[in-house]
Amino acid sequence: MKDADHAEYNPKAANPLLVLVSCAVANRPDGAPRLYGKLKIAISPDSLAYKIYQKSEIQEPFNCNYELNPSFRGQLESHGLKVSGVSAVGSTRIIELPDNRFFIATGFVPQLSSEANKPHPLIVAYLKAALEPKGTSI
Repeated sequence: MKDADHAEYNPKAANPLLVLVSCAVANRPDGAPRLYGKLKIAISPDSLAYKIYQKSEIQEPFNCNYELNPSFRGQLESHGLKVSGVSAVGSTRIIELPDNRFFIATGFVPQLSSEANKPHPLIVAYLKAALEPKGTSI
């Protein structure tokens, strides 16, 4: 995608792929990012995210101001990107590249909610995929 950019770093970008969150979380603390706190995410049943979580809805902690520009969602999906997790209003929260052995990107940071005795499921799945011989999937 020619001139794709991030609105935080280039507010005048011709093609801002990541833009300011469309709706802020109500009642967030002063100075907190627009998406702050645990938010619900609906997961597509035909996705790697579902295979990992074994749930159709999860809650994850957010601490961010930017999200995928919804104007580009259809174009990205037509080229192989899969939106596998969305917010209650349909904003993209998890994406995948299904033809890759393991490619998941999130709007939240899994390692921040991971604990020594209870690692985050995405981190566990990533490590399992890294240990698998090439050509296999989790």
